Amino acid sequence: MKKIIDRIVAIFKKAWEYLKDPPTLVKVLSFISALLCVGGAMAVIIIGYQGNIALEILAYTLFGLSAITFSYCVYFIVRWIPSAKRKIMDMIDSNRFTHTLRKDYGFRTVIFAIGSFTMSIAFSAFNGYMGIAFASIFNGALAMYYIVLALVRGGVLFHHGKGAKKDDTYHEKDDERRAKIYRNIGILILILSVALSAIIAQMIFDDRHFSYPGWTVFAFAAYAFFKITMSIINLFKARKHDDMTVRAIRNINLTDAMVSIIALQTALLHTFGTEGIDISLYNTLTGCVVSGGTYAIGIIMIVVGVKTLKILKSEKNNE
Repeated sequence: MKKIIDRIVAIFKKAWEYLKDPPTLVKVLSFISALLCVGGAMAVIIIGYQGNIALEILAYTLFGLSAITFSYCVYFIVRWIPSAKRKIMDMIDSNRFTHTLRKDYGFRTVIFAIGSFTMSIAFSAFNGYMGIAFASIFNGALAMYYIVLALVRGGVLFHHGKGAKKDDTYHEKDDERRAKIYRNIGILILILSVALSAIIAQMIFDDRHFSYPGWTVFAFAAYAFFKITMSIINLFKARKHDDMTVRAIRNINLTDAMVSIIALQTALLHTFGTEGIDISLYNTLTGCVVSGGTYAIGIIMIVVGVKTLKILKSEKNNE
């Protein structure tokens, strides 16, 4: 009897070791089986199995097999993720550009800022066309906002690239020059805030709003929440970075994200708001917060830039 039990235990151990890491064919067949079981279970539910003993037995059998095969497939995926991650990292690190993009936060910030710069140009051109075509002050103000935003981003990218030409890294090379850039960007953000204030004033006094056709408002809402969240996270990350131009780019992104807040609110209120909601009041409150926030970012950047320049000059004089 003991030999029989030992043999059964040995068989189960062998089967377990086999199932832990089976051949690729077994994994493929497991995924196919899971799809067939789930599909069969859904088909039985649609047909209606209650009251029919044969269909009930089939349904519960398929439910059980679906749970087992699906769990087994999840097990494969969980085991596969670490090795897949290592392979992906190896592929990324094998390329100089992608390796630098992954490792160097400053370089990654600049590359993503190039995409944002392109989007600012596109939004500026679109709203400029709308402003001219429909004689819209609202769209004209938006065009001005995105023009200034593009100029600010382009200026930072130009100076950052100019400072990085000497070598392949994106680290601080000239503290005084970067501090001046940081201060000047703060001044430009104040100018940007004037355009933003004009846009918000148009929304409040002329009942203007951002609108998105159909269900695209949900896509924009998801993008806006992502943009706002990432801007805040990256702002705190950038505070630890020595390169002030990287910090300037993150501040610009936060300023841009603030427009997404007011744009999202007006779009959602216009699409789903009821007659009992005072849209003008909400626009006024959020508009004041957003506008005040952009002014605050500009002022803080100017103060920090000027203070940093004084410290650098003082250290230079003491040497």
